Amino acid sequence: MSEQQPPWRDELDTLLGRLVDEELSETETARLNEILRNQPEAKAQYHAYLDVHEDLETQFTVPDFGALDAVTKIVEPPQPFYTRPLLAMAALVVIGFFINALVQPPAAPERAEVRPIATIKGLSGSLVYTGDRGAVQNQLAVGDLLTGGTIEGMAPDAWFELQFTDGSTVMISGFSMLTFSDDGQKKLRLKEGGFTANVMPQPKDKPMLVQTRTALFEVLGTRFSVDAELAAATLTVAEGSVRATRLSDNSSVDVPAQHRVTAAINRELVTEKVPDSVGSWRSRVELGRKQNQGEWFPARAGQSARLGSVPYTIPDGRTIYTLAMKPSTGDHPPVVLQSGSQIRVRGRLETQHRVYFGVTLRHINGDFAGRFQVIQPEEMFADRQPFDVTLNFDEYKLDPSLERWKDHLPVSPVGLVVDAVWVHTLWDPCGLQVVSKEIITPDE
Repeated sequence: MSEQQPPWRDELDTLLGRLVDEELSETETARLNEILRNQPEAKAQYHAYLDVHEDLETQFTVPDFGALDAVTKIVEPPQPFYTRPLLAMAALVVIGFFINALVQPPAAPERAEVRPIATIKGLSGSLVYTGDRGAVQNQLAVGDLLTGGTIEGMAPDAWFELQFTDGSTVMISGFSMLTFSDDGQKKLRLKEGGFTANVMPQPKDKPMLVQTRTALFEVLGTRFSVDAELAAATLTVAEGSVRATRLSDNSSVDVPAQHRVTAAINRELVTEKVPDSVGSWRSRVELGRKQNQGEWFPARAGQSARLGSVPYTIPDGRTIYTLAMKPSTGDHPPVVLQSGSQIRVRGRLETQHRVYFGVTLRHINGDFAGRFQVIQPEEMFADRQPFDVTLNFDEYKLDPSLERWKDHLPVSPVGLVVDAVWVHTLWDPCGLQVVSKEIITPDE
């Protein structure tokens, strides 16, 4: 026995051995009863011993421990003399196995094999993946096999495309958080942001389920996109049909191709045709955090509402200070860039710094179409002074971080849907804030 065992443990083993040998004296019987009365663990061991030796009890009479405060004397039944050594030896062997089992730690259960359900097809920017048993990973690569979990886009430049084993694909961009699993039925939960999907035909009794805070979407095979906000979710169907259910009252509607629906408690759950695209757009910073990604400051005396940059530290330890707005989400029609379109950005910096102006784009069907940007030198910005910058989208170039994908991405932002317009500075905090953005067509 280990030195860590309680002192009565060895004594109990000896008394049980003498009990089996039928050599327990009256004094020892009293001591055995005392141990069982004062040590609940000893009582449990003794009763387990009785279960193990149920067959032997037909040959033995053991003390009655039903009332632990009583002293019981063992009464010997008559039996053939030659059975006693054999029974004693058998009992000692079983007792040995029994006591050994008590002191051995339980074997750890075998961990079931977890099989991959999807493969990373593309990624760029700042991403964090939380996988099996909560393991957090930010070093991901194309071709990695995933077993399910949560993927989170941490900045406006984030992009992630996942392909399930049946060929269905889902993609997030920007500040988004998507949980995915497949145990015979694909289940996704979009906590925030947006994603698009191209879903292969699913079993009729096991459609893909997509849940947000306010809605549940059932997908049998189609191409669609979802944008989730705190109190609303907008589903846009490009091909096929998707059933939408508002969680607050379980009302449902089927959404056909080229239609959309918004699930929110303050509006009727009805489908509408996706409006024709537009070329112009103007931000509404005064509306707060809705469709704005950054630190929001309300208007106050002498100052308009503004959106401030927020820090994100990348794996190498450096920090990006970024903010973004999403023109083509919610009730707004898709904003498509035309040749000669411009963007006007008004804001200020606390400290003079080089500034990156960019746009994240998608195709009409929702597929990721790249990020394009232009860099303005620090000489254009003065400390604590407002800036008013107008830029031509024709001059925007593909983000260098997407260089490896350039053969699969458009060479120009023209003709593509604007998913997000963003501004950031690199490495140094400089108090970047934006008051307004607007996309202007050549006619304007």
